[in-house]
Amino acid sequence: MPTRSRLRLPALDMPLLLAALALVCLGLLTVYSATSIPGAHQGLWTRQLAWAGIAVAVAWVVASIHYRAYDALAWPLYIIAMGLLVLVLLKGSSAMGAKRWLDLGPLHFQPSELAKVATVILLARCFDQEKIDLRRFKHWFPALLIVLLPFALVAKQPDLGTSLTFPVILIAMYFWAGMPVGQLLLGLSPVFNAALFFLTGGLWWSAGLVVVLLGAVRPRLATLVVVVLLNFCVGYALPHVWNHMHDYQKRRIVTFMNPGEDPYRAGYQIIQSRIAIGSGGFKGTGYLKGTQKGLAFLPMRHTDFIFSVVGEEWGLLGTATVVLLYALLVLRGFRLALVARSGFASLVAVGVMSALFYHIMVNILMTIGWAPVTGLPLPFISYGGTALVANGIQIGLLQNVAIRRMEL
Repeated sequence: MPTRSRLRLPALDMPLLLAALALVCLGLLTVYSATSIPGAHQGLWTRQLAWAGIAVAVAWVVASIHYRAYDALAWPLYIIAMGLLVLVLLKGSSAMGAKRWLDLGPLHFQPSELAKVATVILLARCFDQEKIDLRRFKHWFPALLIVLLPFALVAKQPDLGTSLTFPVILIAMYFWAGMPVGQLLLGLSPVFNAALFFLTGGLWWSAGLVVVLLGAVRPRLATLVVVVLLNFCVGYALPHVWNHMHDYQKRRIVTFMNPGEDPYRAGYQIIQSRIAIGSGGFKGTGYLKGTQKGLAFLPMRHTDFIFSVVGEEWGLLGTATVVLLYALLVLRGFRLALVARSGFASLVAVGVMSALFYHIMVNILMTIGWAPVTGLPLPFISYGGTALVANGIQIGLLQNVAIRRMEL
């Protein structure tokens, strides 16, 4: 007797998929609310809805193609992404003092979003080797060069917030690929020193940190010399870097330290964002009833500060729901990295999730004044076609890993 064929869905990670779709739906609702004021970006909601449909289709295509195809195309994808970043600097369109977009007829997109995905895939290819030893210079240095190129090109636009995504990706993938924690901390010491310089205004704390790390790790002589020289160069360059930073970048750092110092200019965004979130209380003011948004006090409410609209209109319940959905998405993503049998697939999952986690944390912390204003969109929620499609690609890659997690 012939057996009936049954329709079987692929082995998708359903919690991850549902969390992403729920965030997209919440994003559509919030973008509609944020742009519902007469004369304030009206009509963007329909565009976001169209981009959401495109993002879902792109995610399905990316998940359908075996991840080994991306492994084989890693270098071409990276080269194309770097070419687009160079093209932005040469012929990109400017907005708010930065060149970040390419205009190709009706298509207006931000290549840095695609460059992050291409960089993750190439790093996964480089680290997916049986005899790789990240304690050795020849194994970890090429990956550093791969990341420095997009980092420099995006920082040149200038877009410091997005450019820092690339080092975050590298650090996470270094760790996942087996770099010893002590060596990783020593490599990160210049980053810690830069942060301490901007927070304290001096270099003595930086010097103390280097001494403590060297005493704890006790590296070999060659590593010791390299770390000391690198930190000396960074310490010497930091005051010069500060003097050559754009005025808006300096204002963001100063405002982060003390938003009340200039409440009507540099500190205005953070102060209004805090007011919006605080006025929401436990239940919120109600959908479409936010006063900070409605009276146009809240700037960039459909992009950078869209989380503030959620806090004002939906209150603590709404923001907690968003945070829990992000937590579910992040945990499921890293779980895929743990269960995937393929080293390449596992590394791709880690790279994708580290980029998403960085964007989520910086944007949310920015709205409450715990991080400098960087202009990073909130994944799946903020208005922006390129960012939403890039998020779709990232979810597609994660589902690709989920479907084939038992393959080598």
